[in-house]
Amino acid sequence: MSLREFAHSDTLSPEIQIARLEMMLEVSRTLYAMLDLEALLKFVVEVASQLTDSEAASILLLDKKTGGLYFEAAAGEQWGVVERAPVSIEGSMAGWIVQNGEPLVVDSLTEDERHFGELDEMPRLKVRAILGAPLKFKEETIGALEIFNKRPDAGFTSDDIHLLNTLAAQAAVAIENARLFEQSDEVAKLVQELRVPVTSIADFSQLMLAKPDMGMENLRTELESVNREAVYLAQMVNNFLDLSKLETGRMRLEKQMVNLRLLAQEVVEQLHAQAAERNITLSLHGKDNIPKIRGDAHRLRQAIANLVDNAIKYNREGGLIEITLSGNRVRVQVSVQDKGTGIAPGDLELVFNKFYRASGNRDQLNGAGLGLSITKKIIEAHGGDIWVESELGVGSCFAFSLPLG
Repeated sequence: MSLREFAHSDTLSPEIQIARLEMMLEVSRTLYAMLDLEALLKFVVEVASQLTDSEAASILLLDKKTGGLYFEAAAGEQWGVVERAPVSIEGSMAGWIVQNGEPLVVDSLTEDERHFGELDEMPRLKVRAILGAPLKFKEETIGALEIFNKRPDAGFTSDDIHLLNTLAAQAAVAIENARLFEQSDEVAKLVQELRVPVTSIADFSQLMLAKPDMGMENLRTELESVNREAVYLAQMVNNFLDLSKLETGRMRLEKQMVNLRLLAQEVVEQLHAQAAERNITLSLHGKDNIPKIRGDAHRLRQAIANLVDNAIKYNREGGLIEITLSGNRVRVQVSVQDKGTGIAPGDLELVFNKFYRASGNRDQLNGAGLGLSITKKIIEAHGGDIWVESELGVGSCFAFSLPLG
């Protein structure tokens, strides 16, 4: 029996009850086997919509650090593109569910005087009825699972409420498991990356202590090695903290009118020595009168520097990096083009992921693979877009655009 046939069954015969139990067991097995949070949330909303034969479904989760409620996933033909967006706890159906820890059903919005804030995030879906259930983990409500518009144009049944509550309870456990796995996986990766510089510092300092009569020249050489590893260690930790703040919305942007060409020039000067070590030329192009934008100069400089640093790492000896700025009355664009190894087509969708390193270069390059992820978050925090184009053996071009306002 298909999910849709199952949802349309009017009587709970023994056969239907067995089919329902088997189906929910299969859903449970799938849920608990999924450790990718994004894929898990997508699966939950799709199953919720199919099980109840509803036009659409969504999941909203509480951010544990900020306490805010956010749209995280949605399913439905008329939904359109949905991005992670905040929803007020006060004045939303999901907020009521989270605060009260109970399901809520509205069979007819035309007869209900309340306005639910989450409806503002779905302009393409004409909502007639809503059913929502709390996502509870160990007596704590972590979010809400909602379905919209029962097919055909009918009210939600007690079976729908039972189904959604059961699915929500299972989903909450799976979500917390996926979150825990994500955190432990990230910490494990960070510890693995930190192990190299920490070990180097320990080895160099132990060598210095073991040779009290070490000459000044050798002492300076070893101290430079210790300093280099310490700086690298501090940078890695700072990158991880920056990314954590950006992901949780806790990074405060100090916005002012910013000249991106001036920032790019500062980056060229900052990374000139690093590029020169591999005989790589940094070239800056763009008119002097590129429009200024409103943004955080320090973070935007960091974003440009990350792109140039990445281009240096993946370039050829004696290569060229071209930094180009352009603008119009609406947006400003910055691109960083290298003549390096390029990125395999299968890796293009992964380059902005945390801890990513290009195939074939994971062991040869320093860094934890956080720079591009941080850059993406910075650009998005400024209302901008970022993308990459690449061809194996030819090179890559990373570019971002920012609104003037």
